[in-house]
This record gives sequence, structure tokens and C-alpha cells, in this order.
Amino acid sequence: MSGHIIVCGVGDVGYQVVELLHRLGESVVVVAERVDEERRLALEDRSIRILFGNARNERLLLEAGLQSAKGLITVTDKDLVNIEIALDSRRLCPDLPIVLRLFDQDLARQLESVLDVRRALGMSALAAPSFAAAALGGSVLASFTLDDIPFVLGRQIVGDGPLRRCPNVGAVSRFYHLQTLLREKPGEGCAFLPGADEPLQPGDRLSLLGRKKDWERWFGAAEESARPRERSSWRRSLGQRLRRAIRVWHEEPLPLRILFASVCILIPAAVLFFRYHLGFTLTDAIFYTTITLHGEIGLTDTLPEVKLYEVLIMVLGSVTVATIYSMITDYVVSSRLRKLLGGQPMPKRGHVLVVGIGHVGYRILRELAQLGVPAVAVDADPDAKLLATARTFAPVVTGDARSGEILAQAGLATARAVVAATSDDAVNLAVALTARRLNPRIRTVLRLFDDEFARKVESALGIDVALGASWIAAPTFAASALYSDVVKAVIVQDQLLVFLERKAGDWAGLKPSELRAEKGIHILHRGGDFTDERPLAAEEHVLAALSRNLAPAWKEG
Repeated sequence: MSGHIIVCGVGDVGYQVVELLHRLGESVVVVAERVDEERRLALEDRSIRILFGNARNERLLLEAGLQSAKGLITVTDKDLVNIEIALDSRRLCPDLPIVLRLFDQDLARQLESVLDVRRALGMSALAAPSFAAAALGGSVLASFTLDDIPFVLGRQIVGDGPLRRCPNVGAVSRFYHLQTLLREKPGEGCAFLPGADEPLQPGDRLSLLGRKKDWERWFGAAEESARPRERSSWRRSLGQRLRRAIRVWHEEPLPLRILFASVCILIPAAVLFFRYHLGFTLTDAIFYTTITLHGEIGLTDTLPEVKLYEVLIMVLGSVTVATIYSMITDYVVSSRLRKLLGGQPMPKRGHVLVVGIGHVGYRILRELAQLGVPAVAVDADPDAKLLATARTFAPVVTGDARSGEILAQAGLATARAVVAATSDDAVNLAVALTARRLNPRIRTVLRLFDDEFARKVESALGIDVALGASWIAAPTFAASALYSDVVKAVIVQDQLLVFLERKAGDWAGLKPSELRAEKGIHILHRGGDFTDERPLAAEEHVLAALSRNLAPAWKEG
């Protein structure tokens, strides 16, 4: 074989990568120690060659046609194995494009330059933004940064929101500074980069690319207007303080709360007693009540019943003041300890429950923290490896999230969404169904490894979003083996969209229209202008895109 791509490892990610490459019409050779029987049959039915054995064996790599391959993707579930395969492959074929999977993204960035591999990618890092966007109910497909400018790829329906005023594709770019990459007509396929004069019809779904600030300006504002109007900042702040005080009040023992309530009733009664029964001025009445409350000697030359009343206030007042001081001290000390231990306060409402703090769950927490969205981490294992680090982003609740009690502790009643991201499909489904039963309004997002099962779950069980982390990550792995400088790749309908971030280099001297005609590569952004037709300069930093048609998915025949 020649011109093929070698894929080492056929786990969840590897299998998705192999399927995607096959749907793109690429030749693939698989190297794996073990292959699930169902997957083996699916590969053999499509005449995909499988070599069984350890890919760290040089002989096996050579037998797979390493020296005539166009690329190698190693996606086993062990970082050191992937690194060793990359080292062997680089030594045997110095110019071979290599893409490897690494859980440790700090190490990945270093190895890209040290090993001279094309890309070192993490499945969890690629998948987390999609899960976070799904939890927030957004229509964002992908996001990335170019020259410190954040870009967003998202989907919107013509006829909804601002797009209802756009007569054609060109108007979207002129009015909103967003580039239309794909147009999906109801019942038809996708059109990549439709012409500016092409009219738009209600129901058309557009995949739009633009700067994050432009996206939020138009579509963020539309989403915000649909929400109930919030109270002014000072009222919201006052409400937060009152709710915090109520929470502290309910945490105290019942006898102390009864004692405190009793004194709150006796104090105004004492003021009224001194004012009207003994004839004091209001100022004197408040003064004598206050010193009596603190245990000071008040009136000595008075009736016996007045002295007994003063004694009662002294006793109750002293105990209550001590209780108040203890409550304040407890609150201050607890806050200090929480900061020292890296803990976070429990959010009151509008937060996201992230269940399962593995690699994917941890990345989702980080993504939500960067977006400024409060979250609560839930994990059944109190000794989970990433749980201690997760405490720096969100409060942690430990226990089985299939239990309504644990979800209640995490604030399910006031949460906006729950993301079930454990490594067990059955657990994720049980968590989502329990959450929906206890809070019918909550948004449910599931991590499911089987994509066909995910589609069935969404339609039959009323789950809002069911995603597979491997399905989200696979396009970027596959595209990185085929093209250099890939920043992101996504599947939209029957199209693979690939985004390239690079210097113009060998494109220098070509106009964007000439590059599009010769190589099918479209310049999307160069210095803030979507339509600049100047010839490209070698050192110019650009964002480009290309699209490739996908054959039907395997499970669809």
C-alpha cells in the first residue's frame, strides 16, 4: 500500500477516526493488540486491513507500510505508548506527519516542538467546549483564537432573531460581520460557502463564523432578551445577602434559633415597657434596654417585677450575644479555611452540575470557569485523582449522583443544567433521568460512547443533548493527519469543515479567489476583512477553511 494512513489503537477514539477517514475516501491500515469483535467485523466488511500486535514493534509498523504512508495517528489510551510509537515512527520516517493522543496537554505542547510531530491532541480538551456549550443551551459548534482574537463557529436558523432581516447570504456578512460557511436547506444537503447573492428562506440553517464579540452582540443579546428581566444590581445584591443570612440562620441548632427569636421579641417589649410604663424618653428607653441586654446593671431603685424582667433580659441577652458572635466567628473561620483548602462556595442558582470528574468532566469544569458560569462537581469516588484540583474551580459533592439526595445536595432544584460525563453510559443515563424527574425544567446533557444510542436517547427519552467525546474529537485527529496547521475540525451534516491557522507561506502571491480556485482553500480572516482580495504575503497570518464531503455513516449503511 501507499498513500494510506496508519491508525494505532482502535478504542473509542481510534474507531471513530478510522470510520471518518474511510468516509472521506482515505485508505487506512489499523494496528492494534485487541479489537472488539463487532468493530473487527465492521472494519473487515469495508476491506480495512488490520494488523494485530503491539505498534511499538518496528517490524509491525514497517509491515503496515510506514515508509509509504501519508500519515500516522496513534490514539491508544496510554500516553507513554503513544509517545514511544511516535518516536519509533519519526526515527524510521523523518518526514512522516504524525498525530498522537495525549491526556497531558502541558506535555503535548512541549512534544509538538521537541518531537517535531504535527499535532499532539487530547480528546477531553477537544470535547469539553462542546459539552459546556450544550449545557448552556448555546448553538456554538466550535471556538478558537487567532492573533489573540476569539472566533466562534455557530449555527442559526433563518427566520429566528436577527437573521429574519437578511434577504441573502451577503447581507449576513455586511450587517453582522459573520461569514456564512454552510447553508443547509430543509430536506436538502449542505452548500459550502454559498454565493453572496443567494437568497435566504425561513428555515434555512446557517453555519456562521465570526469574532466572539460580534456573535455575542447579535445572538447573545437575542438570548438575553428572551430571559426574564433581572432586578437592578443593588436589589440583586441585597437579595443575595438576605439569602446568605437565611442560610446561616438555618444552619444553627433549633434551641439557639428559638432563644434568639425570644430575645428579638423581648427587646422591643422592653423598650416599650421603659417608655410607657416607667415614663422614660424614647432615647433613655433604648439606652437602658441596650445596657441590660449586655448584662450591665440597669435600674436598681424600682419595683421587684421590673428587676426580674431586667434579669430575664440580661440572661437571654448574654446567651444570644454570645451565640451571634459564635455564628460570625464560624462564618469567618469557615470562609478562611475554604480559601486555604482551595474550596469554592456553593452557588445558589443558575449553576451547572458536572457529574463524573474524569479527564472530560474536569475539562468541562475548566471551560465553564473560563466562561464565568458557576458549576458544582459531583463524583462517586472521594479519592478521584482530579477531584482535588477540581475544587479550585467549583465546590465538590461526593456520592452516587443516581441518588436524588446527592443531586439535591449539589443544588439540583436551582441548577440550569446537569452534564453526566462519567465513563459509564448506564450511569450517565440514570443520572439524567433522575435529574429530569426531580427537576423537569433542567437541561440534561449526556456523554454516551455509542453515537447511534445517543441519537435514540435524544429522541425517545427527552434528553436535550447526548454527545460522544470521541465523536467530537475524531474530526480534528483525522484532519490533522491530512492537513498541516489544523486548529479545529467539525462535522456539520454531511460535510467535514477543517479550519487552518497559519502563515500564508507557499500561498504567497495568490489572491484568495485564486487560492480557492486552485486548491479549494478559502481565506476566512486576514486582518479583520472577510473580502480582502489583495495577494497574500508570505508572513501574513490567516485563518482558512476547506470542506470535504462525507460518505454515509457506517451505521446508516
